[in-house]
Amino acid sequence: MRHEVEPGTYPRHATSSQIDVVGPFISVSCNHCENPACVTACPTTALQKRGDGIVVHDPDQCIGCFMCKMACPYDAPQVNERTGVMVKCDMCAARQDRGDTPACVLACPVKVLTIGTIDELEMQGGVREGADFTVHGTAPNMRFIPIA
Repeated sequence: MRHEVEPGTYPRHATSSQIDVVGPFISVSCNHCENPACVTACPTTALQKRGDGIVVHDPDQCIGCFMCKMACPYDAPQVNERTGVMVKCDMCAARQDRGDTPACVLACPVKVLTIGTIDELEMQGGVREGADFTVHGTAPNMRFIPIA
């Protein structure tokens, strides 16, 4: 799937951290929550949670109402200025369906992004909160692995 994102629209963004669990910066995007507020808030079927847990967005169903953006406590949905509708990380669902790795994991210059099941990430020492990131009622599927 081509997302046709306008330059300057970033479904993933880095923020600074004051907590030593992950280092000086953290790269965040959609957390593919257990209870995604964006899906509940969407008045169309533009946002759906797949059986594998990935929250996907269908731009053909999106009316650009911003309800998903207002509902998301992590500010994941962004407006695509080119199309006038929302865009968000879909964990490269199409790539994963082909057995490929998400592009952000491959492209990360310092190789700190990874993907796996929650159980796998927790076995690596992953924790639910950190780097000024607080778990909301949405139950985000993100883990922070402490630096050695």
